[in-house]
Amino acid sequence: MSTIFDQITEMVEEGLYSVINNPEIVLLNLVALIVLFIVVKKFFWEKVTLYLEKRQDLYMQTLNEAHAEKELAQSLQEKAIKEYETMKEETKELRDRLTSEAHAERDLLIQNAKAEVKRRLEQAEKDIDFEVSKANEDIKNAIKEIAFSAASKIVKREIDEALHQDIIEEILNDGKNAS
Repeated sequence: MSTIFDQITEMVEEGLYSVINNPEIVLLNLVALIVLFIVVKKFFWEKVTLYLEKRQDLYMQTLNEAHAEKELAQSLQEKAIKEYETMKEETKELRDRLTSEAHAERDLLIQNAKAEVKRRLEQAEKDIDFEVSKANEDIKNAIKEIAFSAASKIVKREIDEALHQDIIEEILNDGKNAS
């Protein structure tokens, strides 16, 4: 391995010393370089520069478009966030409004139900009072009939006290059997 390095070192030293020993080669290389610059400048420089300018313009245009799209995306994102917040607030307000309407509707239904219960209770009390008064009337009529029947039987016969008690018991028994 050291032999390879030694050989490379020897070649580099020989090349460096050849510039000093052979100045014509250096001159020839310089002339070739100048000719190369002139040829490139004459035939290729405009095309290469035009190509590089077009590439640069294309990169700048792409960069500007990307920047504009980034700004558009940011503005759309901000708009979406604002719309989301607005919708969130509207949803909260709607929920609150619907909740209060539901509570009001519930209270109204309870109030109507209480009123209906009160009306039915009053109607039931009226029906009970009517049935009680009808039953009292029926009782009064039954008592009148019994009294009238007893009076007519008493009038039909003139009777003594013992017979009078027997007739009253008979009428009462007839009343019990009739009901």
